[in-house]
Amino acid sequence: MRFTAPKASRGIPLFVVWWVMAALSGAAFAQQTGTVSFSQSTYFVNIDQSNAVITVSSSGSTDTVAFVGFATSDGTATSGVNYVATTGTVTFATNTIGATFSITILGNVPLQSTQSLNLALSNPIGATVGTPSTAVLSIINTNAQQLAFLLSAFSVNGDQSNAVITVVRTGGTNGTISADYATSDGTAKAGIDYVTSTGTVTLADGIVSNTFMVPIVLPENPFSTNQTVNLTLTNPQGAVLAVPFHAVLTIVANGSPILQFGAADYHVHEHVGRATINVLRFGDSSGTASVAYATSDGTGKNGVDYLSTNGTLVFTAGVESASFSFQFIEFRDFQSNKTVIASLNNVVGASLGTQVTAVVTIINDVTQTIALTNGGGDLVTMTLQHAGTMQTTTTEPVDIVLSDTDETSLLAIRVKKHGAGPGLLEVNGITGDGECRSINAPDIDLVGSGVQVSGYLKLLAVHDILNGASVIAGGDTNNDTKIIAHDINGATIDVTSRIASLMAARFVGGTINAPHLGKMVLKGDKRNGIPGDCDAAITLSGVGVPSNQNTLGALMASGAISNTSINVAGNVGHIVAAQMMDSTVYVGFTPTDPSNPMLGGTFVPGLYLESLSILSKVDGFANSDVAAEIIDNVHLASVVTDNGGLPFGVQANQSIALVVTKTPPFKWISTGGTDQSSGDFHVILP
Repeated sequence: MRFTAPKASRGIPLFVVWWVMAALSGAAFAQQTGTVSFSQSTYFVNIDQSNAVITVSSSGSTDTVAFVGFATSDGTATSGVNYVATTGTVTFATNTIGATFSITILGNVPLQSTQSLNLALSNPIGATVGTPSTAVLSIINTNAQQLAFLLSAFSVNGDQSNAVITVVRTGGTNGTISADYATSDGTAKAGIDYVTSTGTVTLADGIVSNTFMVPIVLPENPFSTNQTVNLTLTNPQGAVLAVPFHAVLTIVANGSPILQFGAADYHVHEHVGRATINVLRFGDSSGTASVAYATSDGTGKNGVDYLSTNGTLVFTAGVESASFSFQFIEFRDFQSNKTVIASLNNVVGASLGTQVTAVVTIINDVTQTIALTNGGGDLVTMTLQHAGTMQTTTTEPVDIVLSDTDETSLLAIRVKKHGAGPGLLEVNGITGDGECRSINAPDIDLVGSGVQVSGYLKLLAVHDILNGASVIAGGDTNNDTKIIAHDINGATIDVTSRIASLMAARFVGGTINAPHLGKMVLKGDKRNGIPGDCDAAITLSGVGVPSNQNTLGALMASGAISNTSINVAGNVGHIVAAQMMDSTVYVGFTPTDPSNPMLGGTFVPGLYLESLSILSKVDGFANSDVAAEIIDNVHLASVVTDNGGLPFGVQANQSIALVVTKTPPFKWISTGGTDQSSGDFHVILP
């Protein structure tokens, strides 16, 4: 029997009232040994959502009814301004491990501001209050200012000393905002045609634009054709990035023949056995030219780490590149990377350019092991195999820096529990300048900057990703990345490769940016009272995905998809969840009015949603919008049809195969009109 928490009668102690009602209902509260607590210590809700759904978990005995009181209080958010103050009682029916309550969000949050309020549990009956008994709800403003390059293409003459790059903001001018910028090689080469430029561009309060410089190396560019430099903005503060946040700088070229190295630095793995160094001729290549080359010691020693060489390279008419090589001596045990200096001189038939020396780094390929003890006395072993080196701090949360890793590199981290130690290692960040085959570390919690590698990361396996930690990696759309974690909370996952699969107990308060997501499974964790919830902003570009394949293969959440936006520029396979609340699924759809998507918008022709299944028999589908040009099957076990007069539901622009709800009963009929509804729930096919 399920009943509502009673009020105390005048003159009768409350515990007596509870005892009588328990006896009448057959519920023996004295036998209840369960614990109730918040499902997480931090919850997130976007400013444009109507309410925040807070989950309270129960563990231990669940064979009887239990109750616990809840209340909100101001943090930086103010009741009546940012949210509606809420108090009440959560009821746990028998054999129930989770229950929810809602907090109304008023949407009055300053631009770029995140406001927070406090949540507390108290006065349990039939259970005890566990940890966490308090939590924080953050109201995130998604209407932030935008920061972008002024142009997607800049240019500079080769005889100019600097290229001026302009960054602008839109959506307001209040407050200070910033973003990091960086250059990378296009056809132009760093150190030869331009100077690598990185830094932060800041726009002060009231300022609409600002600039940064990219120095041009040669006062007279020797190239016979134009060359390009890539520009990128990342890590916005106080704003979000808008298109274009990638741009191209073109160096407009002219000049006479010049000989120089093709790069300032060469990195070659020791197991390759030798380094091959390119020398390039720029400008007029109609004649014959030559240049002498030689190697000398850096940190590497001739006869110990490498075998020195020297000679002359000849460029006949029409030849624009030539090369020489030298041999490595095999490393017998782990060593730091070694360097060799290559140099050019005695040029004939041309001039020497600016890059007349180059550093060749011989990269260690022997396994490196670092052991340390964490704060709880557990033994931590870090092993890097096949390629590269690592450095680490020794105090938690530790920082790990990888250097010169490649697609074969394997980083494994293991924690051997000792005594009362947690058996886990807190890691602030893992950063790297190359690729990595796997970071296999199921015993670590990422609690700071997260994992940030410049190249492709094939596998990431960790325990928890918390506190807004990021997963940032490169790669292209021919690469597949796999991510495995337990609790992913507030994380940003931003990769240029495809995400083949993401497996976790839950993913809340975070973002995913990728070209493709094959499968996302959020299975929950009953033992720890974590529901399989999805609360995220998921954006999939569809870049490189064939038109006959799904850009989003499957999203399966054992809990609720709430406060979630799913924007896919491609086809979508299957979405399955217990509930969908305050969420959107846009398959190539842009609403005319984001505050009321059911008014219509523009559709990308031919994109489809195969199926959407919401399984909860109570409050399953609420205040959510699903849109695609073609929709096959939508099955909803229950729909909340009263949405305060605001329409929500399912819309397509070409065809709908089936939309059916069980509670209340509803079925879309192809001959039933263009807008069929049940209360505020609508199915629209123009």
